Amino acid sequence: MRFRVGKKKKNREGGGTAIAESPSSTTPTPSPTPTSAPTSNPSPTEPEPVPLSSAPLPLIDLAAKDLGAFFELCFPDKRLVALCHELKLHTPGYRLEALPPDQVARVLADEYLAAKDVRPHIDGAVREALRDPALEGRDISAQDLNHLLDLVVAGDPLQHLARIAWRALLAPGEAERRMALEAIDEGVRALDAPAKQKKPPRAVPPGQKEAEEAVKRAERAEREREAMKQQLAAARGEIASREQRLAEERAEAARLAAEVARLSAEVSRLSAAGEGRALADARRYADEARALAEKLRTAEEALEAAEDRAGQLERRLAHAPAAAAPQAAEAELPSEEEAATFLVPVLTREFYDSIERWDRRMQRAAFDKIHRLANDWRHGSLRALALEGVPGYYRIRVATDVRLIYRRDGNRLEVLSLIDREDLDRYVRQARTRPA
Repeated sequence: MRFRVGKKKKNREGGGTAIAESPSSTTPTPSPTPTSAPTSNPSPTEPEPVPLSSAPLPLIDLAAKDLGAFFELCFPDKRLVALCHELKLHTPGYRLEALPPDQVARVLADEYLAAKDVRPHIDGAVREALRDPALEGRDISAQDLNHLLDLVVAGDPLQHLARIAWRALLAPGEAERRMALEAIDEGVRALDAPAKQKKPPRAVPPGQKEAEEAVKRAERAEREREAMKQQLAAARGEIASREQRLAEERAEAARLAAEVARLSAEVSRLSAAGEGRALADARRYADEARALAEKLRTAEEALEAAEDRAGQLERRLAHAPAAAAPQAAEAELPSEEEAATFLVPVLTREFYDSIERWDRRMQRAAFDKIHRLANDWRHGSLRALALEGVPGYYRIRVATDVRLIYRRDGNRLEVLSLIDREDLDRYVRQARTRPA
């Protein structure tokens, strides 16, 4: 079938489109032409737009793929997005403005077939854009529709194809109704023609991928060097604090030594005098002095261990390479204080089902957040917020439009779901209906 289509307009007018009929066509004239004014006195006003047709609009008979193509013929790209916003439709993880027009039209078609309440609004928008079906009120056959497809249309050819499809859907015969799909296919081929003429993607220069990986390794090594420097600074601060406590304990030990010497002299005097009670006190003081001396020895050993650790960190920092990741040190067991604040993460089946829709990069980010949340749920970078109306539920930010839902129960961390930010209100409504 031969068909000539012009470039699709960005801003379509709502008025009807005239149809030029070939001499060989037997199709009757689409609509009577109003009587024009005399050429000597042309009318200063523009002709009135074609009134909206009241003919049925059986779009429910089309499949989702063909209905999406029909909507793409009816509306400009911006109007497709505007209709989705009016119906509050969205695609999780993507913005409608970033999707190609055929996918936006498919979203609108799926909603039309799935929800009855949106059909009147979309039907009204189609009627406003097309005004009336082609050859309304006339008996047509498959041959007539075939001739109509070969016409050279005036105005927006894609909207004229949509009118033809509309009129074909009104025909009682199966052959005439199949012409609706033919008209839609012609429009899709016209829409896809400019996309096929795009230039192929520019080839990536050789070695660029290796260079990017080398830069990433260097950045990772630099971050690890900064972390080692921070650990060294913390160790030095701990050494200074221990030295201060050691000096205080040494002063206390000197005072106690003087007291022991005094008490020893007193014991000698009291022993000579035979005062047993004073002798018992002196022995108690001597025991306290020995306990303090043992405490001082323990503090000195702890200081030596801290100094050895600081020396090891300085040697590791000195031997660490400048542009490559250093060898990972053997992990040490956490202290009792760190283990007391640790939350045991419990990954629910709902969480595993929710991460199936995300790519590996988003899954990796989610597990990093869970690891940090388990170690320190008060960490400032998590930005944990309680869900309003659902006690015990919290959310943290994983990415710009992605949130992680979890619940704390004692020392357990129950990870519930990884959802799109736009689905947060719907999740809250569902969580309120769950049993406690």
